[in-house]
Amino acid sequence: MTSAPPEVGPRPGTWHLDPLHSSLIFVAHYLRYGRVQGTFGRAEGQVVVAENPAESSVEVTLEAGSINTGVGARDAHLRSADFLDVDHHPEIHFVSTGFEQSRRGRYAFRLYGDLTIHGTTVPVVLNAQWVGESPDYVSPEDTYGHFFSATTQISLSDFGVGLGSELPWGGTLVGENVDIVLEVRLQNQDPAPFLKQIGHAP
Repeated sequence: MTSAPPEVGPRPGTWHLDPLHSSLIFVAHYLRYGRVQGTFGRAEGQVVVAENPAESSVEVTLEAGSINTGVGARDAHLRSADFLDVDHHPEIHFVSTGFEQSRRGRYAFRLYGDLTIHGTTVPVVLNAQWVGESPDYVSPEDTYGHFFSATTQISLSDFGVGLGSELPWGGTLVGENVDIVLEVRLQNQDPAPFLKQIGHAP
């Protein structure tokens, strides 16, 4: 006799983005031929899991000024009005609009949503997958986490983000298309008190 597959994924309720154990990665072309990877270090978000998973919702906010490519001067330029203009557009925001099961794997799904960068909102689709679950390392008795991966690609011009100056050998300082790679941990406890305790809160 074949048993039914076990339930997977977060149970219904509110789950919180754990920024300490999540990687919000982007990969962009730089100087036409190079590829540069960066992250956003400050983010907060909630996922409300419904009894019917298709009715669940996701909302995430990133601090645009927390961009980090490992080079201070380059990061300052990316924060400037030439690119993200964080003084006028301090946040990057994502709100889900729907879910759909994917054929890419047993636990794969498509996450539809509206992404706002540089004050402009554009619909995006993320190819996502539930990866696994585990108790928290520091507080295993009261905190539990689920891990997800997701990818998508965006075009900077769709959001009104500049590409920088033209290069003498062709192309622009930054390429048009940017790959997004998300490795996310959701947990059942709000991480804000712990983040404040260790000095990570905004």
